[in-house]
Amino acid sequence: MHLSKRKARLNRILAVIFSAIIGLTFIAIVWAVQYRDKEPDETFYILVAIDLLVCYSTYSLLTKKFRDRERLRKTPFPEKWKVILKKYVQYYNNLSKEDKTLFETEVQIFLHETRLTGVQTEVDDTTMVLAAASGIIPVFGFEDWEYENLGEILIYPNAFNKQFDLEGHSRHVTGMVGTGIMNGIMILSQPALLAGFKNPMDRHNVGIHEFAHLLDASDGSYDGIPRLFLENQYIQPWLEVMHQESERIEDGKSKMNPYALTNRVEFFAVATEYFFERPDAMKERKPELYDLMTKIFKQDKSNHLGNAFKSLFNYTGKKFNPNGRCPCKSGKKYKNCCLKNAREY
Repeated sequence: MHLSKRKARLNRILAVIFSAIIGLTFIAIVWAVQYRDKEPDETFYILVAIDLLVCYSTYSLLTKKFRDRERLRKTPFPEKWKVILKKYVQYYNNLSKEDKTLFETEVQIFLHETRLTGVQTEVDDTTMVLAAASGIIPVFGFEDWEYENLGEILIYPNAFNKQFDLEGHSRHVTGMVGTGIMNGIMILSQPALLAGFKNPMDRHNVGIHEFAHLLDASDGSYDGIPRLFLENQYIQPWLEVMHQESERIEDGKSKMNPYALTNRVEFFAVATEYFFERPDAMKERKPELYDLMTKIFKQDKSNHLGNAFKSLFNYTGKKFNPNGRCPCKSGKKYKNCCLKNAREY
């Protein structure tokens, strides 16, 4: 997601290699078939010119993602979006002027590469900007992070149940990283997303919570142990702090959301909300947890080469199948129903 010079450079190198392979392979085949036993003629040089054009087009295609990001860096940030950030995102307000500019660019990149779709609701600018901020805040300290499999966020008008129903009983879910046909797609309740930013002091933010789950799963499993961001010597201390803090919650001696007791996965997500909403309070009341959270969110060991290969093909994450049944359960195809509410920047 970030506009990283290192990633852009690696992307260009790989694009040159791929383009050269395509070009040289074509010329080698032409030479072997037509010109092995005779001198090159005018037709050969015309084919070479066409080959060079194909190589250039291939290079342009393979570098499009990062050229788009560079273009966005130079595109003025919408003033109405800046107003939203100032009003709702305390994390942004606490940044330096330089980091605010970087944060704004990250919002533009996120919304350019991630589709936000309203399911029985409209996606307004506030929803777009806050969804983007939710994803950027946890990884802002990482130079090269990519949400590899997230290409779409579904915005629901209210809470829903585990079957994604908007009506009926047990509608208490306000955010979810989908499974099954929803795998790789995030779902957020619009009112809950807004509420998470309206009160930056309550330690609750459903957007940050769900993106924490994605970070947790980036090592291949949802287990509450963010191995990609925590060096091995800190994993055991993390487990011990998690256990100790869980006991404090059970004894009523902690102000962490009791939802953290659900399992280790939810503990990490709840702790992430707390860390970014009230870092001062966590540092004062839970210094050991704060120290480990600081280590987690200042490290990045993402797969640079793997991300670079995906970028060559302009991969920006999984999106819901346009020909699949719409998640609003209207029975219509997604492209003929709620996909019409999709917004991208």
